[in-house]
Amino acid sequence: MDETLGAALSYLPSPAVSSSAYLSSPFPAASPAGEEEDRVGRLPDAILRNIVSRLPTKDAARTAVLSSRWRHLWTSIPLVLHDGAGGLAPDAAAAALASHPGPVRSARIAASQDPEAVASVFASLAARGVEDLLVVVNASWPVEWRVPSDVLACAALGRLWIGLCQFPDTSGVAPALLSLQELGIFHSSVPDRDLHAVIPRCPVLETLAFALTQDYPRYVHIWSESLRCVVIWKSMLREVHLDDAPNVDRLLVEPIADAATHIKIIKAPNLKILGYFDVGLHQLKIGNTVIKIDTKVKPSAMVRTLRTLALKVQFGVEDQVKLVPTLLKCFPCLEALYITSVPSEASVNVDIEFWDQVGFTECVYSHLKKLVLEAVRGEHSELAFAKFVMERAQMLEDMRVIVDGSCSRDVLLSRLSSEGCVSADATVVVERFDGTAWSFQRAIDLLQTDPFGY
Repeated sequence: MDETLGAALSYLPSPAVSSSAYLSSPFPAASPAGEEEDRVGRLPDAILRNIVSRLPTKDAARTAVLSSRWRHLWTSIPLVLHDGAGGLAPDAAAAALASHPGPVRSARIAASQDPEAVASVFASLAARGVEDLLVVVNASWPVEWRVPSDVLACAALGRLWIGLCQFPDTSGVAPALLSLQELGIFHSSVPDRDLHAVIPRCPVLETLAFALTQDYPRYVHIWSESLRCVVIWKSMLREVHLDDAPNVDRLLVEPIADAATHIKIIKAPNLKILGYFDVGLHQLKIGNTVIKIDTKVKPSAMVRTLRTLALKVQFGVEDQVKLVPTLLKCFPCLEALYITSVPSEASVNVDIEFWDQVGFTECVYSHLKKLVLEAVRGEHSELAFAKFVMERAQMLEDMRVIVDGSCSRDVLLSRLSSEGCVSADATVVVERFDGTAWSFQRAIDLLQTDPFGY
């Protein structure tokens, strides 16, 4: 369980406090006259409050005994409930709430076997207007503990993450998450009914993220005027539908084996970033058109707003390779394309003439500026695709080929250099890079204009 908990906690946003923060005595040295000098205590109150706000709850409360100058600092700042690790136990949180009169800025609360203590803490959090971050972490197994429904009444809450537990029951409850901008669910179960009861009642929600979910939710249907970012990370979802999502500009997915997710884009007029779409696992439907190898892509099945696409492709599987040009035709204004080459058990070299027979692909000929091929092993099919782009992408500026350990960088660079690019401004770089820039934290960061980029 400790390993599972540690892995799950790694998906959390950075806490408001640091587990390594500590405050030494404010009288660390003696002055030349031999008197103790309170150097820290001479700092302005605003700086001292900032220092105290970064300490774990227990240490922050202890600053009151340092000197008369510090006595009222902790109670004069919004309360931060956090132990610097997984989460504060409800009894410790209750004690801090009883000692502190002010509002609650953020809280990380662990589960408890005492339902009365838990209910009291969550009722207090709602009453105190917890506003920035509430994270609920269960430290027991299996994940049967359910978050109290009081959390759904925290009208001032701006960020809510729930992990290793059950989502609050919405039966008979009218969620009032009027300020919620970020909702994250990791390694938790959320019945479809509860999820879809909450989302419409979050009028300013911008980010919705799922990580390591398994049984539920099964379906995520987005009807939201405010949502900008949807992240599905290694989660067993059957369907993700952008039904009416006028402000969603990114749908980010990290596939998991055997999760054959159906992605449907119905109304998302500002969608700019999509990926990773696993060509072998996922199914794409745009409007009423299911995208297949032989699909004749009509304007109604095009998303002209998309600028960045990331794919996972087994270049040794013929059907996956042949689906790629159809996908590209769905996004005619694409400017950046990332493709991760996935090993296949039985590789089949696609006919070299296949790419020569691909018809006009608007995004490649007229818009594509950046191509990144990752985990390249130097297979014939990989190089054939690279050649296809190099010979046609008239606007290409940056082409990067990231090779894996089984491929010679120099040999591959020589083979690509002999092809040449139709774009005079193109730079072709072949490099070895262990790891990837792609991560869950980049995916949920709205400030990342290109979450896949190096």
